Amino acid sequence: MGWVLLAPWAALLVALFGISTAAPLARLAGVDGVTAAWWRLLVGSLVTLAASAIVGRLPRSSVAVRSLPAGVLLAAHLALWLESLRHASVASSTGIVVSYPVIAAAYEALVERSATPRMVLGVVLGFSGVAILSTPWAGATMLGALMAFSAAVAATAYFLLGRRLRVRGVSTLEYTAVVYTAAFLAVAVYAAAAGVKAWSPPRGSIPYLIALGLVPMLLGHTMLNYALAFYPTAVVTSIALLEPYGASLLAWLLLDEPPPPASLPGLLLTVTGAWLTLYRTQPGSTARKLGSL
Repeated sequence: MGWVLLAPWAALLVALFGISTAAPLARLAGVDGVTAAWWRLLVGSLVTLAASAIVGRLPRSSVAVRSLPAGVLLAAHLALWLESLRHASVASSTGIVVSYPVIAAAYEALVERSATPRMVLGVVLGFSGVAILSTPWAGATMLGALMAFSAAVAATAYFLLGRRLRVRGVSTLEYTAVVYTAAFLAVAVYAAAAGVKAWSPPRGSIPYLIALGLVPMLLGHTMLNYALAFYPTAVVTSIALLEPYGASLLAWLLLDEPPPPASLPGLLLTVTGAWLTLYRTQPGSTARKLGSL
C-alpha cells in the first residue's frame, strides 16, 4: 500500500472540516463563480504539481490524457456551484449540490433499468429534498437552484470517471495534480473567452481566494481521495454528504447567516436520500462507484 501520510480516520475528519469551509470562503471573497473557481484551481494545481515534483512522482502523460474529461467536469462543477452561492443560501446551495448520488441512482434506474426498493426510496427522498431546497423559503432563487443542480450533475459524471482512474492504480497525488491542472486550464479558457478577468479580483478578495484553494481542495477533497485507499467508497462519500451541515454552521458563525427554517427538512431529505442510494448491496452499482472531488 506504500507509506501512510495520515491515519485514515483523521483524514476523514480533516476532510469534513476542509470541505465545509468552501462556501463561507467563497462568500467572503465576494467574486463571481468563474473567478472563484479560477483561483481555487490555480492554487490547488500549483501545490499538487509542486508536491509531485518534490516526491519525484510527476504525472504520466497517459494519465494526463485520460484525466482531461474529468478535469473539464470538475471545472464545470466548481464554476456552477460557486456562482450558485451568489443566488442561494449556503444551506440551499450545498444541500442541492450534494445530491449527486441521487442523480447517479436515478440514471441507473432509468437508463440501466436496475432499481431496488431502497434505491427508489432514496431517489424519491433525495429529489424531494432538492425541491424544498430550491424554494425561496429555503433561501434559493430559481437561477441559484438550477446552477447548484447542474453542478451536482457535473459532479456525478466527474466522480464516475475519477473512481475508474483510482481503481486502475493511479495515486492520489498524481490524480489530483492532473485533474486540478486540467480543470484550471478549462476555467482559464472559459474566462478568457467570456471576458472575465479572473486573474484580477479586488485586492481584499485575494486572501480568501487563496484560502479557498488551500483549505477545501487540499485539506478537503484531497484527503477524501486519500481515504479511498483505505475505506469503501460509500463510507468516504458519506463524510462528504455532511458538508451542508458543516457549511451551514460555519456560515452562521462567520457570516451571520443562519439556515432558513425550510432548508432544514430539505437538507434532511436530500442527505438521507443520498445515503440510501450509496449504501446498497449490489456489487458494481453506479452510485457505489462514486468517489470524491
